[in-house]
Amino acid sequence: MAVRRTDGAPKRVKERQEAVPASDAAVCAKPAQQVWRGASGALYTHTISSLLYCPEMPEATYVLLHRDAAGAARVLRVGTLDSKARSLNLARIRQAGATLGANEIHFRVERSSAAERARIAFDIEGALAGNVAQLDAVTCGVHQPA
Repeated sequence: MAVRRTDGAPKRVKERQEAVPASDAAVCAKPAQQVWRGASGALYTHTISSLLYCPEMPEATYVLLHRDAAGAARVLRVGTLDSKARSLNLARIRQAGATLGANEIHFRVERSSAAERARIAFDIEGALAGNVAQLDAVTCGVHQPA
């Protein structure tokens, strides 16, 4: 009966794990997230990304924001991506972001129907129109819902 030696396997695995710098490993392991509350009171967790480094994504709900140097954010648009083509969704996000002056995107990948994604976007936008619009109207101009 043949015996297979596996003594070298843990060493190779360890070398692969050390190839990624510790700071990059932490970023890849746990991306930044934001929880948005809808007008209905439901909570929706979104992943945060810079608009420049936004990955190609499947159908999703998104919030486009402009974050200034002081760290204050202003919501510019809430919407949905409904195309099956990931690259087309990314192109639409980047075009909308460039048009509105966004530099950050919060997205929630939805594996549900287009109607459910639209309901979530409407719920979040309704909450923003009721709460955040008055704060932005004083300092940054009137909030225009998408």
